[in-house]
Parts: sequence; C-alpha cells; structure tokens
Amino acid sequence: MASKRKLWPPEPFVIEGYVRDPVVNCVGTLQIDEAGRLFHIHGVSPITVKGDLNLLSTPIRELPEGLTVGGYLNLLGTPIRELPEGLTVGGYLNLSGTQIRELPEGLSVGGDLYLSGTQIRELPEGLSVGGGLYLYGTPIRELPEGLSVGGKILGFEGRQK
Repeated sequence: MASKRKLWPPEPFVIEGYVRDPVVNCVGTLQIDEAGRLFHIHGVSPITVKGDLNLLSTPIRELPEGLTVGGYLNLLGTPIRELPEGLTVGGYLNLSGTQIRELPEGLSVGGDLYLSGTQIRELPEGLSVGGGLYLYGTPIRELPEGLSVGGKILGFEGRQK
C-alpha cells in the first residue's frame, strides 16, 4: 500500500484538457464518492481543471472549495444543492434544473451563466458574468447593484435595483 504524503502548502491538482465520462465515477484521478462529492484520489486540493468539466446527469452532490475550471462547468441534471466558496469558471456555468437555491459570494463566471429552472431567488451583489445571463423560469425579480453582465440578460421579468 502506497503511503500518503502531506503537502504543505497543498499543491493544486491540475487536469489538462477535457474531463469526461464521470458517469463511471472515475475521471482520470478525480472520483465521485458514495456521498456524491468530487475529490482527487490522492487528497490534493485545491483542484484546477484547465479544460471543461462536464458532470451532466452524474450523482455529484458536492464540489470542493476553491475549485477552478478553466473551461465550462456543466451541472445540468445533477442533484447538487450548493456551490463551494471560491468557485471560478472560465467558460460557461450551467446550473439549469439543479436544486441550487443561492449562489456563493465571489462566484466568478467568464462565460454565460445558465440559471433556468432553478429556485435561486436573488443574485449576490457584485456578481460578474462575462457572457449572457439566462434566468428563464427562476423566481428572480430584482437584479442586484454591481451586477456586471458582458452579454444579454434573458428571461428576466423584474426590475433592476
């Protein structure tokens, strides 16, 4: 049995390219455990994915704090209920149809942010979205001060503060 070595400070785990096939619960050296948590099998944290992370319809319930995804992060059709602090996504972030009810402070999205069909009621102040913001079927009725959206806001039926 290989011994575990503790790294201090922890070195980030970096995946090059596109991560796929998480349905089999193993993506290279990333796994989804029985509780639905994404983790690195050697305990390395924080995790950085340089490409895309497609978790479409997987049993994922929890993402690690400080997760950085250079490309897109697709969580469509997953049972995830909250996002971790310090989440950074360079491409689009798709939360459509998830059970997420709020976005964490400091969330950074470089591309589009898809919230359609979620129960998110409000957006955090100072949220920055590099692309479009898709709000179809959400209970969001007000946009916060300091909201920055690089593209169009679609599906919004309320007012801006």
